[in-house]
Amino acid sequence: MRKILYGVWKGVKYDNTQGGHAAPKDLPLDKINNFNPGNPIDALISNFGFLVFDESVSLAGILARYYSYVHEISCGRCTPCRTGSILIEMALRDAHAGRAAEVDWDHILESAEQMEQTSLCGIGRTTAVAMIGALTFFKDRLLAPAKPMKGDMYLTMTAKCIEACPAHVNIPRYIDYVRDGHPELAAGVLLHHYPLVSTCGRVCVKPCEKACNRNAVDAPVAIKEIKRYISDHSGMPISELFKGMDPMTDYTKARVAVVGAGPAGLNCAYHLLMMGYPVDIFDKDRQAGGMALRGIPPYRLPKGVLQKETDAIGELGGVWHFGQRLGRDFTVSSLFDDGYGAVFLGIGCAEGAYLGLPGEDTSMKGYRNGIDFLLDIETKVADGILPRIDGDVVVVGCGNVAMDCCRTARRIATGKVHVVYRRTEQDASADPDEIEAAREEGIEFHFLTNPVSILSEDGHVTGVKLTRMRQTERDARGRRGVKPIEGSEYDVSCSTLIAAIGQKVERNVLSEADGVLLDRRGNISVNSALATSRPGVFAGGDCASGPTILIEGLAKGQMAANSIDEYLSRGSVGFTPRTRMGEIIHDCRLLDDGADYTLILKRPRVETPHIPVSERNNFREVDLTISTEAAEHEAERCMRCYRMYAVVTPRPIPGNDTDRLYRRKPETEMK
Repeated sequence: MRKILYGVWKGVKYDNTQGGHAAPKDLPLDKINNFNPGNPIDALISNFGFLVFDESVSLAGILARYYSYVHEISCGRCTPCRTGSILIEMALRDAHAGRAAEVDWDHILESAEQMEQTSLCGIGRTTAVAMIGALTFFKDRLLAPAKPMKGDMYLTMTAKCIEACPAHVNIPRYIDYVRDGHPELAAGVLLHHYPLVSTCGRVCVKPCEKACNRNAVDAPVAIKEIKRYISDHSGMPISELFKGMDPMTDYTKARVAVVGAGPAGLNCAYHLLMMGYPVDIFDKDRQAGGMALRGIPPYRLPKGVLQKETDAIGELGGVWHFGQRLGRDFTVSSLFDDGYGAVFLGIGCAEGAYLGLPGEDTSMKGYRNGIDFLLDIETKVADGILPRIDGDVVVVGCGNVAMDCCRTARRIATGKVHVVYRRTEQDASADPDEIEAAREEGIEFHFLTNPVSILSEDGHVTGVKLTRMRQTERDARGRRGVKPIEGSEYDVSCSTLIAAIGQKVERNVLSEADGVLLDRRGNISVNSALATSRPGVFAGGDCASGPTILIEGLAKGQMAANSIDEYLSRGSVGFTPRTRMGEIIHDCRLLDDGADYTLILKRPRVETPHIPVSERNNFREVDLTISTEAAEHEAERCMRCYRMYAVVTPRPIPGNDTDRLYRRKPETEMK
C-alpha cells in the first residue's frame, strides 16, 4: 500500500514528507495502489481535494492540466465557474513555467472560493476544492521551481446517474440540450453510445433514476421519459440521424463476425462499423432484435420502433445473415476458416427454465416457460393473429420477464391472472413501475408463496398447489431466506401455468472444438475485457452474464467493440481506463460527499401519460411520450451533480484518449 506524501482531503492537511503515515481513515488506500498493472497512482484529484504519493509530481503541473479540463467542459452558464476556471488555469500555467511570483494568488484563492460557493452546478462547486486546499496548505509547492510534467493523466467527469448507467451515458449533458430546446443535439449524445435510443427510452429499467441525487429533494428526474422524448422529437426519426454519420468501411481492416442480433450484438456491430470495420451479423431468427424483439411485448415496445433502429445497422454497412444458427449452420471455428479476424458472441439466454417440481411433465398442455410463451405470442401478433387463452393463468416469478408474461396474459386470457413469488414484493427484481401497472390491470399477486406441485387431468394443467412462505435469517449477502410454512398449502385453479423464473444459454450452440469455455452457471466465461478462452473470440450480454437488462447488454456490446479493435490493431486485449476509474470511484465512495440539497426548491416530477386501463385489452402501446413543455420542465429539475476525477501515473495509460481534450493548448506549454 502506497504512503501519502502530502495532500488535502475533506479539508484536512496530510504531510508525511518528514516521515509518518497519516491518511484519511475512510479512504481505502489499498484500492488505489495502481491504476493499471505496473503503473502506480502518483496523484489523485477529486471533489474531496488532492493526494500526492510521489515526490516527482509537480503540483502546479498536474493542477494546471486538471483545470484545463475544467475550463474545457465548463458550460459557461455561470460567471464563477466560467471565469474562475480560466483564471486558475492561467495562474497554474504561469507557476509551472516559473512565473509564480507574477501571479496574484490572493485573487486566485478568492476566485476559487467564489466557484465553490456560488457556481450553479457540481463542476464549479467541487473542482475548486483542490485549488483551495493547495493554496491554503501547500502554497510553497506551487511557488517552487517547476518540475517537468512527466507521466500520464486520466480524467473523468461523472455523476451518480452516469456511474449507475452501465453504458456511462452523459445523462446531464443530454438533459441540458433538452432544457435548451435542442433534442436533436441530445440525440447525438445518446447515439455516441448506442443506436437503440427509442427502444431504450421505452423499456430501460432506469438504474440512473435510482441513483439520482434528486431523490434527496423530492423525486428523481424522469430520465427515461426525457430519453423517449428525445427519440420522438429530434426533428426526424432516430433512424434518419444515422444517415448523417456515413462511416467509411476500411476493407484493409479485418472482417468481424457478430453472432446474435440482440442488444449486445447490435451495439457491438454499431461501434465496429463506426470504426470502419467490415461487419457481418448472424442471427438464427428472421429479423434483428433478439430478446428485445421476442421478449418485450408490443404494448411496451412497438416492433416498428425497434425495426427502424436495427435497420440502421444495415444502412451503416453491416451485412445481415438471418436464419443462421450457431452450432447448426456454422461454428466458431468455421468463422475463422472463412477469414474473420475476430468473433463476438451475443447469443443471449434464449432457453427458458421450468419449475423443476417433483414429477413435472414439461410437455403437459398449458405448461409453458416464460421465454417460449412470449416468443409464441410475439410471433402471432406480428402475423396479425390475436391469441386467446381460455381460463385463468398463473405466472411464477416476479422479474421483468414475469411482468411481461402476466401483462401479456391479461390481454388474451378470459379469466384471472395470478403472479406467484416466493419472496416479498421488496425482493422482486421487476421494475416497481411494472408491478404497479400489472396491479392497475387487475393482476393478483401472491407474495411469500411458492408452488409445490402442478395439478393436472388427462395431460392438461388444471391448477397449481401453493404453500405460504415465511422469512428467515439473512444470508451473507444480507438477503433474508424463506421457508415454507407447514400446513399452509392451498390450490389455485388455472388452465395455463407459466414458469418465468430464469433463462440460460441454449444447448448445442457451442462444442468442445470451438474452444470457448463456460462457467459453472453455464454462461460463456469472459475476462474483464470480455475476451473468452479462445483468442479472437469475445462475448457479452446475457450469454456471458446471465439474464440482465437491455442497457447492460448495450454497454457490453460497446465494450466488446473496443476490445476487438484493440485485439485487431495491437494483437492483445488489455486495459479499459474508464472501467478502472469507475472501480476507484465506487471503492473509495468518491461520489458520497454529503452534499446538502435541503435548499433546493422542490418541483413536482412529470407524470408519464398512458392510455386508460379500460383500453388495455389489446397490444396497443400503453405509455405515451411526454410533451415538449413537460420535457423542458423535467430537464430544469436536473441539478447537474457533476464531479471530476483525475489520476496521475508515471507511465502511459493504455487506451487513454484524454489528450484529445487539450489540443487547443500545445503539450509543450506544460513542460
